[in-house]
Amino acid sequence: MSTTDDQAAEAKYDYKADEDMRTDVWDENLHVGYWSGPEDTNAVEVATDQLTDFVIERTRIAAGQRLLDVGCGLGKPARRVAERIGCGVVGISDDPSQVKRANEAAEGAGAAEQVKFLHADAMDPLPFGAAEFDAAWAIESLVHMPDREKAFRNVAAVLKPGATLVATDFFENVPLGGARKEAVDAFLGVASLGPIPRLDDYPALLRSTGFELVEFLDITENTHRTYALLLQSLYDTEKELRADHGDAVFDGFVKAFKGCAESLVPRYMLFVARRSADS
Repeated sequence: MSTTDDQAAEAKYDYKADEDMRTDVWDENLHVGYWSGPEDTNAVEVATDQLTDFVIERTRIAAGQRLLDVGCGLGKPARRVAERIGCGVVGISDDPSQVKRANEAAEGAGAAEQVKFLHADAMDPLPFGAAEFDAAWAIESLVHMPDREKAFRNVAAVLKPGATLVATDFFENVPLGGARKEAVDAFLGVASLGPIPRLDDYPALLRSTGFELVEFLDITENTHRTYALLLQSLYDTEKELRADHGDAVFDGFVKAFKGCAESLVPRYMLFVARRSADS
């Protein structure tokens, strides 16, 4: 028997200890999909690669340069940019199991010399020299960091002056209330996510941490299909997921993704920033 709605709303999904659920219902890319428009009917696996490509294009990394992947997940985006561009990539994660799986996947793909993953937390000073990287990205990892300001400062410290930082993040553009706030709260709850910032706070946050905002894109309309597809994937594998992960987690995910799909929240952005030369 499933839990009550109240119990489901309180369910917490440990994205580190129980990461397999995310790959079971989605993709090895642990981020949203990107669809160019209503006519784009690509499958999830293609859409998540399309988001990676969208980020790659704006990172402007070149062959022979070094990219820092902040919050690398299982390493699929890092392998993709290394293969497509010919750059070197160092990915970091505060989860040792992610680092292990990412390095194993890189070795299996024959990319271990070009792509490496280390156990490190962006909340702490990073184990690299000053100005060591030509660019950095953070694909949907900032929401797992309790203090974005601290993370940005630590990333800035290892980037070359003028280097590019590209990131995707959830955001609020207006104060939320009613069903929209309930949807976001449920979403944050099941995924153990950190606070979602107000859009107005971002430019000053970047300036204070050594960056200049270059470009901001609200890509909610291109990514929001993710929640309906996640919801359908949950229903398609309901029996197995309930058995493997429990009723509370399953019902909590259904409540969260249903609310997000119906309310067009949380909103999703990509920003490009430049490491200030005088910071």
